Parts: sequence; structure tokens; C-alpha cells
Amino acid sequence: MDARGKGVPTWDEENTVRAAIYNREKGIPEVVEVPIPEIGDDEILLKPMAVGVCGSEVVSSNLAGPGSFGHEPAGIVAQAGSKVKNVKEGDRVFVHHRVACLACHYCRRGYYTMCSKYKEYGFDPSAYAEYTRVLARNVELDTIKLPKHVTFDEGCLIEPLATVWRAVKRTNIQIGDSVLIIGAGFAGLAAVQIVRIFGAGLVGICDLIDYKLDLANKLGADLGINPKNQDALEVFRAANEGRKADIVLVIAGSIAALEQGIQLTEKGGTVTQYGVSEKDETISLVPFDLLHAEVTYSPSYSSSPIDTKEVAGFLFLGKIIGLPLISHHFGLNQIVEALELKKKATDSIKILIHPHDQ
Repeated sequence: MDARGKGVPTWDEENTVRAAIYNREKGIPEVVEVPIPEIGDDEILLKPMAVGVCGSEVVSSNLAGPGSFGHEPAGIVAQAGSKVKNVKEGDRVFVHHRVACLACHYCRRGYYTMCSKYKEYGFDPSAYAEYTRVLARNVELDTIKLPKHVTFDEGCLIEPLATVWRAVKRTNIQIGDSVLIIGAGFAGLAAVQIVRIFGAGLVGICDLIDYKLDLANKLGADLGINPKNQDALEVFRAANEGRKADIVLVIAGSIAALEQGIQLTEKGGTVTQYGVSEKDETISLVPFDLLHAEVTYSPSYSSSPIDTKEVAGFLFLGKIIGLPLISHHFGLNQIVEALELKKKATDSIKILIHPHDQ
């Protein structure tokens, strides 16, 4: 079969595949024909079937730098190198795009995303491709087999779910804590479910889009707050015995959201920044107020192989629901359209790219 059909391609019949890459010279994404990647003995060739579009891919500083364009895939192992032991040809898998060494100073302290190896992108040329080569460390340390009942659409959610999972862990949430989530996109809606797993009490969520708040309520949020017509502080305090939130998760990637999050954090509480801001943006703080309230600022970036395995377990058990969070599906040639929709933010939740256009 050829590279666009089912199964493993016949290499001598077709030697190129389609891939979407970010052309940094032109400053645009584009679909190109590339040679079929050749794998090493400890690598695999992945056939991505569903790839999530990440909000970081519409942040200009990420795309201009060493970011990874196309990094949330689930697919089929088309080929496995002779030294690969944990997966085989035909396996349905999730693969993490960045994997720490697990042995350096930062890894030993639990800061896996600070590891120098973590910045190495694990796909060649991209997960937005009909076929992509997966590097050895990613194969060995963070490739997870999908159970038969888990779809590729669900499997590709493991990476973004893991980033939310780590962010919630970074809050040091305690059983019964009140939680306020700012931003009801995919990550915020995932956070509604994940904080419950960690034992949250009252859970509120803020967003400007009512249909997203409605979905949040269906997924377990106690309060859906629209700041356009509600005072978030008043509403939350009224439901929380007059207190602000013990835990505030700022999912939205704006400075205004982060500043609001700090103001909504209770004494002794934690505000965690999840959303990606532009690198030159700054925030105004009053250290005196933070000192006397003992508010902890605990940012969280990405995830580790530990987080992906933990969150995958809950997804596989149905304790985290992913499919209702998927709003749009696009083929590979529609990558620009998909990114434009993601950039608008208001009209979508989770967008998937299907490199084989199913």
C-alpha cells in the first residue's frame, strides 16, 4: 500500500510523504513533500492518525524559537527498529514529543522540563505528517500503548492532559481546597476534571464564552462565571464562605488573567500560571501584599513521562473525559485554517489534525 493508505507504505513505490512544518524564514506554516524518514535501530516510524493543535503554536515567540510544531500525536507504529523492545509494528500508541534524561540535576529534583535534553524535539520532521521518525529516548521513555477501547482522538489528548495534570500537582492542592480556574478552553475544562481527582472541594471557572461555561458545569464545575456580566470575586466569595480561592489556576495566556488570578487567591493560597504569555510581557506586583498573605506563585510548564503515564491511566479508565472537548477536525492540507481557528480561541475547544484526512 502507498504512504497515504492503511498499513505500512512500500518504500520503493513512493519515497515522499506530506508534512506540515513551520517555515521560520517565511514565518508561516506550510505543507511540503519530504523524504520518508529512515529510522535507526532504536527508533520507530510513526503513522500519526490524530494530532492535537496546541495553543502554543499560535504564540509567535514559540514559533520563532526552538518550539515544536506538531507535537500531540497518537498513531500506529509503522516500523520498529531492531533494538526497540517496548512496542512493535502495528501497535496503537501515544508518543510524547519531549523527554527528559531522568538523570541530571534538574531531573533528580523533579524539574524534568528544565533538563537540557527536554528541549530536543522527538519527531522528524513533525507530528503533522503522514509518517514521522520518533527518536530513541522518546520511544524508550514516553511511548504509551493505547488500549483497544481508546480512540486515536482520545490518545492524542494525553500530552495536553499531562501538562494540566502537572500544573495541578504544582499547586500542592489539599483535599477540600476551593479552586478557581481562569479560562475554559481545553486545558481549563480538563482542569475541572483533574482537580476533582486531586480532592478539590468547590470548583469555579471563569470564561467570557457561555457555551464553554455550560460544558464546564456538565463536567463537574460548581460555578461558571462570566466576567462580562458577573463580578468573579463577589460570586466566588458568596459560594465560598466569604473567602477567595485557595487554588487559582490561570489557564488563559494573558497578563490580565494572571493579574486577576493573583487578586482572587486567598491568604495562604497558590496561584499557578499555566497559560503561555509573550516573552516580553511583564506583570505588576505588590510584594508587600503577597508577603503578608503568604500567597505562592507556582508556574507550571509542560510535563514529564511520569505525568503522561499517570494521566493516561485515568483517561483509559474513563475518569477523565476527553471526546466532548474535541470541537473540530481538519485534514493535513487544512493546517493554516486550523491554526487560524485556534488563534481566535472563542469558536473552538480542541482542534485535531488528521494527517491521513479521515
